[in-house]
Amino acid sequence: MEKSWRILWTLIRCRVSRQMVYRLSFWTAFWVDLLIFVMQLITFSAIFSQVPAIGGWTLAHMAIFLGTFTMLDATYMGTYFFGVLAIPEKIRTGGLDLYLTKPVNPLFLLTVEGVDFGSIMLTVPGFLMVAWGVQRLAIHLTVGLVAGYALLFAMMYLLMYAVMVALRVAAFWLVRTNAFSELENSLVEFSFRIPGVVYQGAWKVLFYVLVPYGLMATLPTQYLTGGMRWYHWALAGGVLAAFWAGMSLLWRAGLRRYGSASS
Repeated sequence: MEKSWRILWTLIRCRVSRQMVYRLSFWTAFWVDLLIFVMQLITFSAIFSQVPAIGGWTLAHMAIFLGTFTMLDATYMGTYFFGVLAIPEKIRTGGLDLYLTKPVNPLFLLTVEGVDFGSIMLTVPGFLMVAWGVQRLAIHLTVGLVAGYALLFAMMYLLMYAVMVALRVAAFWLVRTNAFSELENSLVEFSFRIPGVVYQGAWKVLFYVLVPYGLMATLPTQYLTGGMRWYHWALAGGVLAAFWAGMSLLWRAGLRRYGSASS
C-alpha cells in the first residue's frame, strides 16, 4: 500500500508539472465545465419559477443536488476518469502487457496514470452551490451531518469508479466498446439532471440498482436535507459492494483471458 501511494504521489507531481506548462488548456477545461453547470442551474431556476417543488424538492434542494454532482464530477474527472477511459485501448493494443510487468497492482496503475486536474477546481463552485442550498433551507450543520454527507459522497465516488471499470473491461471480450461509453454518457447526463426522488416503481429499480447513477447525487442530498432513511444506507452499501465485487470478478476473469490469448 505504501508503495502504491508513493507511485500515486509521483504521478500527481509529474502530471501537475506537465499541465502547468499548458496553463491555457488547464483553465479552458475548468471554464467550459463551469459554464455547463451554471447553465444547468439557470435551467433549474427557470423550472422552479413555475412550480414550487418537484418530488418534494425545492430549488434549494436542487442546488445541493447539482452542487453535489458538480463536486463528484470534478473529483472523479480529476483523478481516475481518464485512466479508466484508456483501459479498452490498452487491452486492444496489447499495452496492458507493460502494466502487468510492474511490481504494483495493474488496475491501480492504469487508474492513477491519467490523473488530470483540469476540472478539480470545479469543487469550489460545487461547494458554494451546496452551501447556498443549506443556507436557504436553514439546515443546522453538525459534525455528524457533515461526516455522513462526506461518507456518502466517498461511497458514490467509489461506486462511479466500479461502474466505469466494469463497463471498460468488456474490452477483454469485445472488439468495440464505444457503445458502452455512449450509453454511459447518456445515462450520466440524464441521471444528474433528474433527481432520484422523482423515480417510482421499475424506474427506481433501474436507476438505483441496475444502473445506479440515480443514487450518486441524490443520496448525499437526501441525507443533508433530512430525507434519508436507514434503508437508503443499506441500499447504498449493498449496491456499492455488489458493483465492486462484480468489477473485481470481471477484471480478474478478463486478465485470465488476456493472459491465455497472448501465450
